[in-house]
Amino acid sequence: MLCRTSSALLAFFSALILSADAFQLSGSLLLRPAAAGRVQRPPAMSPFRTSLSPSQARLAPLSTPLGLRMSSSSSGRADFDVAVVGGGPAGLALSAELGDKGLSVVCFDPSLQARFVPNYGVWVDEIAPLGLEGVLNTVWPKATVMMGGAVKDHKNVLDRPYGRVDRDKIKAHFMKRCNAAGVEFKETGVDVLEHEASLTTLKASDGEAVSARLVVDCTGHAKRFVEFQDGAEPGYQAAYGIEADVEAGTYPHPLDEMLLMDYRDAHMSSSADQQESEAVPTFIYCMPTSSTRVFFEETSLIANPAVPFDDLKRRMYQRLELWGTKIKEVHEEEFCLIPMGGAMPKVPQRVVGFGGSAGLVHPATGYMISRTFQLASSTADSIHSALKAHPVDSTAAAHAVWQQLWNPQSQRQRDFAAFGGEYLESIGLTELREFFGAFFVLPFEQWGGFLSHRLVHPYQRLVFGLGVWANTSNRVRLSLSLKGFLSGPQGWYTLARSVLPVADYDEKQFPTADNQPNFFRAGPEVKSVERTPTGAGTK
Repeated sequence: MLCRTSSALLAFFSALILSADAFQLSGSLLLRPAAAGRVQRPPAMSPFRTSLSPSQARLAPLSTPLGLRMSSSSSGRADFDVAVVGGGPAGLALSAELGDKGLSVVCFDPSLQARFVPNYGVWVDEIAPLGLEGVLNTVWPKATVMMGGAVKDHKNVLDRPYGRVDRDKIKAHFMKRCNAAGVEFKETGVDVLEHEASLTTLKASDGEAVSARLVVDCTGHAKRFVEFQDGAEPGYQAAYGIEADVEAGTYPHPLDEMLLMDYRDAHMSSSADQQESEAVPTFIYCMPTSSTRVFFEETSLIANPAVPFDDLKRRMYQRLELWGTKIKEVHEEEFCLIPMGGAMPKVPQRVVGFGGSAGLVHPATGYMISRTFQLASSTADSIHSALKAHPVDSTAAAHAVWQQLWNPQSQRQRDFAAFGGEYLESIGLTELREFFGAFFVLPFEQWGGFLSHRLVHPYQRLVFGLGVWANTSNRVRLSLSLKGFLSGPQGWYTLARSVLPVADYDEKQFPTADNQPNFFRAGPEVKSVERTPTGAGTK
């Protein structure tokens, strides 16, 4: 069946590509220059991610104050190769890499002495090659998935280690690297950019002005200075979480397992609750650090409009009550809202984006931090090369960086993931369970590759999609087909280009178990376990 399906889809997509001269790729690279001149900082957007103490609505200071190389100038003006606006994980990682390349760098952020606020979770195999295992405060040897529904309390155990990032350690790590590389810091924001041919003047919130040959916006989803295309609205991943002390013995899951997603909904017991759960699916994500300390987060994977935090909080406490988990003290609350998918940045433009402001969030999962760390080095290389090639033309340098960051290959990879995100946004709980039931039975390099941005070649994405199709229900096949059909000719063309090797640089060989054995190898084992935690129920 899979072979027949593959042949039919290949024939359809090939015919579509050949007849698509009248259409343009959605979100394709727009090779038009951004306007020069004065850029006023717009108001911050609503998407955010923050953690608050229940008694304080302010940023917590770092446990150990950082030794910052602060930039100052009696004249109020200093020249740098690169100005990075934003000192979050993306901004500091890029600043460190740029400094290591020998570029002069200044980084602006009004909260440099505050700790990073989100609770970051990462797959260990993504950050180990970067030498960042030391910034993890907890590592679980396996992650688990529980979907509920027809499979009830069936549990998939993913033998893929998962880690929790220590927020103080990760910031200290990059600040140490920045200081060693000569990066200078300004503990203030930036209000206005004034562009000239060979430099940009940044007017800071404290009144100082600094000039740089290139500006990089690392302000995350606030997108202070990066312009985005008009286009599709993003979906939103919303989550409400707590870091809490619990009564010993009342957390019902093994402490050596990180609960990646639990979509069971027995806690939604009334008829109205069940209808709400089906229409607006949410799952819980749990990171236990001891028998008495757990981070819980109730999450809506993707929805538009976003699920309100109050609804997520209510569902989480209903779930914990059913589990019999007794909360003794809440140390921290997290409110998370992440735009996913939607329109892309205008490529190219005068201000370079990196991290959330460059649209690097995975459109179907919300993952970004590991990818940002992975791309920091290559993006710094691109900036170094662009400034060398265009020493007095800042616009040309910025354009060269954008075209490397969002080249046609990476754009097509995002198009495929965006289709997946839009599909997940459109379905209810029953179909979502059936989709993920097919997703996690695929070979590891396929499901893990989709989550970790590793499905680089079009045929890899096609094989992944066909694998989900072959293993899922007819209900999911029907809704996937409708989603594809209703996207219209533009959507057909975009999807076809994302899964077929139509460009000269594409790998032309179709993957098989013989020519790409790793792509079909099970890898980290996915075990199936029947288990009913105390009080968990079976829905």
